[in-house]
Amino acid sequence: MSRRPAWFPDERQQWLLEACLLEDEARARESLGAWSRHVDIEHLDSGSYRLLPLLWRRLPRIGPGHPSHGLLKGVYRRTWYANQIAIARVTPVLAVLRDAGIKAMVLKGVPLGLEAYRDVGARPMSDGDIAVPRAAARRAVEVLVATGFRPGITPLTGAMVAGSVATARWTVGARPLAAFDEAYFGCRHAHGFSGPEGFNLDLHWAVFQEGCERGADDAIWSRAHPLDVRGEEALAPSPADHLLLLLAHGARWNPIPPIRWVADAVVLLRSAPPSWPVFLDEARRRGLVYPALEMLGWLESHFSVGVPADVLASLKSLPVSRAEERAWSRRADRPGIASGVQELVYLWKRHGALRRDPGAGPIPAFAPFVRHVLGAASLVQVGVYAAGESIRRLKARA
Repeated sequence: MSRRPAWFPDERQQWLLEACLLEDEARARESLGAWSRHVDIEHLDSGSYRLLPLLWRRLPRIGPGHPSHGLLKGVYRRTWYANQIAIARVTPVLAVLRDAGIKAMVLKGVPLGLEAYRDVGARPMSDGDIAVPRAAARRAVEVLVATGFRPGITPLTGAMVAGSVATARWTVGARPLAAFDEAYFGCRHAHGFSGPEGFNLDLHWAVFQEGCERGADDAIWSRAHPLDVRGEEALAPSPADHLLLLLAHGARWNPIPPIRWVADAVVLLRSAPPSWPVFLDEARRRGLVYPALEMLGWLESHFSVGVPADVLASLKSLPVSRAEERAWSRRADRPGIASGVQELVYLWKRHGALRRDPGAGPIPAFAPFVRHVLGAASLVQVGVYAAGESIRRLKARA
């Protein structure tokens, strides 16, 4: 990558990560000292703030008597309390899905907190992530809506996280239930829902973004293992699948510095080493070789997490096209004109694939297809939105 990728921590973020994660406590103590001298803890970037509960858990060993002891303790306690509430709100969703005969898999925050960190206060979770099999997606949406969840809007990929002012005018409200159909499920991997008492839930019918083809996740479901979520049984992805998901998610640009992927990956690798053959096969199959190689190599060199040399060598030997490398460079960079074009190309490809899929049902021509998938009221609205986004992104580059 020609520019510094979004997933790469800056010097101060790296000191914080080292304080939280280095097994050598003397080196961790040095990093904590450097971070404390150069950072105003009252004005942290939001990505670093997410790591403070983990730092608090480490503090008794590397920084007893730290001047920010009281503040860190408060952040940890607030995180623990908020996560307890979040998990308590996930369990009824799991129950109604189970009663409807729908399998459910929890992703990211819940399984990481319960299984890898083994401390629900150590890893903040802003929402719940639940995956259902692709074939059950429509029924799952119906169940959520009947339970009181409201679908969010559906802007262009990246617009919501880019803070676009156009997002507020993109649709007239929640995505209608009727608009959750095969055309939508075949282009998007998940949709956000707001539930009772402000609880946010992401419902996934594809574990990986841009991996929503029918049958793409069959192997992931077959490898998933049971997880008790406060008395409600769910599934959790295998360590290999979860690690690859964390890397893919962390490799994308986000207005919140996505450095938490480092902590999540390190903790996961130390708690449950993955099946590396599975990891390699999925990385190759999903076009994730390039970020996997870059990110695992960085992790191993900085935190000695036990990635075998032959795994890195295998990743390096797998062919990566220039197009794939450029695509991941764009995903790791702030959304711009190129990423908007990339989104339209993706929709064009998915449109063609769906029209060739006899199981997808009738798929409209490309222009109305785009309007439908994006949730716009009209093609004019799509054009106005695209023009507004182009202008905004050009100004952001200036």
